[in-house]
Amino acid sequence: MKKIDGVPFYRQSFGRAEIVEVTDTIKSGWVTTGKKAMLLENKIAEYVNVKHAAAVNSCTAAMHLLLTASGISKGDEVVTTPYTFAATSEVILYTGAKPVYCDINYDSLNIDAETAAKKISKKTRAILPVHIAGLPVHMDGFVKLAKISKAKLFDDAAHAIGAEYKGKKIGSIGDGSAFSFYATKNLTTGEGGMVTTKNAKLAKKIKMLSLHAMSKGAWKRYAKGGTWRYDLLDLGYKYNLSDLAASLGLAQFEKFERFQKLRERACLRYIKNLSDTPDIKTPLIESESKHAWHLFMIRLQLNQLKINRNEFIHELNQKNIGTSVHFIPLFLQSFYRTHLKLNRKDFPNADKAFKEVITLPLFPDIKNNEIDYVCDVISAICKKYRR
Repeated sequence: MKKIDGVPFYRQSFGRAEIVEVTDTIKSGWVTTGKKAMLLENKIAEYVNVKHAAAVNSCTAAMHLLLTASGISKGDEVVTTPYTFAATSEVILYTGAKPVYCDINYDSLNIDAETAAKKISKKTRAILPVHIAGLPVHMDGFVKLAKISKAKLFDDAAHAIGAEYKGKKIGSIGDGSAFSFYATKNLTTGEGGMVTTKNAKLAKKIKMLSLHAMSKGAWKRYAKGGTWRYDLLDLGYKYNLSDLAASLGLAQFEKFERFQKLRERACLRYIKNLSDTPDIKTPLIESESKHAWHLFMIRLQLNQLKINRNEFIHELNQKNIGTSVHFIPLFLQSFYRTHLKLNRKDFPNADKAFKEVITLPLFPDIKNNEIDYVCDVISAICKKYRR
């Protein structure tokens, strides 16, 4: 086994380009929302092949704005997954609507249109699937379902910048998508997010709502020829992305394709190294999709091991290997059990998968010897505790 100190769960891939871009913003004297935020919007819109994008301060904000700008409110229902981070469900509750959950596909960890169709009612106003770990949801089925049910199709693409489904970029399918540029994401602004959509009217309303629903943002008010006058057009939010954050994203964007190739190479090495370890199931790869490889999630074949997932993680931590678990399903969270009466028995696939998953270290700068070390430790643990 190779002798290294350990491998962190995540390590930032920043360099001189980020320092130069952020410094340029600071020197410009304009650090809040302005031309750099708009430039990042244009680059992301072009990248995913849509005409409109709105930079916001989180993926949570992006999803909330998509729902709110579409008029979703109390009495409406939104079909989604319980196998996700809290934000996906929180934003539905923010609007006053009711989240309706369907179980996941056990292999992909994503929901599918056939299962979601069973949850559609006359109150369904939107469908909100999540691309777990960067593996695209089968979007064509959801496009058909949304058309039949006359519901909006939005996707939580927090993990999926760079992913494709049947040749189409995630972010260009359906009525709107929400991306995350959080610190650990494939492209980061530190904290941030982005809405992408083909709908000009929706994009305009989202941009307006994202900054207190003001008729003019600071950039327009304080620019040459601007005026201090503005009007409040609706009940808005403080969801705008600053130029300081956007400048970090602009530097990251120039490296994005290279980072994606490095992530893919790392994941393929993981898969090859673990192929001879029968107690480990590596992530699903589908020929019709391009994985974004935001996370590398393995599944323990617990019927072949004498330890559970939590004990396995402890063994990895003892070897200084950082890990995480994505995600603790909502039906196991106190708030959702209490207020929405969610029961794990209603979601057998999600419940079973949760007990098996471990997310391994993955970042663009991960070294081959670090991947090999992680795999060697995993193989040793499996050998030690194999039934």
